[in-house]
Amino acid sequence: MEKIHKEILGLMGEIDIDCWDENDLIVVDLNGQLDIYNSNDIQTLVDAYMQRGYKKFAINLEKVSYLDSSTISAFIHCHRVVEEASGTFMLAGLHGAPMEVFEMAKLHDIFSIYPDLTAALDSQSD
Repeated sequence: MEKIHKEILGLMGEIDIDCWDENDLIVVDLNGQLDIYNSNDIQTLVDAYMQRGYKKFAINLEKVSYLDSSTISAFIHCHRVVEEASGTFMLAGLHGAPMEVFEMAKLHDIFSIYPDLTAALDSQSD
């Protein structure tokens, strides 16, 4: 599968999305700010890959500086859909204000969160 690149403009700014297949695991590499105007695209993307038979996802948030409640809602949807299909949904590189949001909402107990993309990918090779 070729690498996919998409730029989406949101209220807070632009988000760049790069996706690629890493040994049957879809890496979704995000760069920018996620908000109500672009977070649904993450959900749509995961749903589309699920329809193609993919069940493992690593969402790389190392370059994300902002996310809002709509992003959390999209991640919860993705997590639920992937888990129901006996798949894996991981978040990598969550830091700063976005990590604080996850901690305040106690979501770090629900999601598989890794310090970076390498750690997330390594967890799948065990």
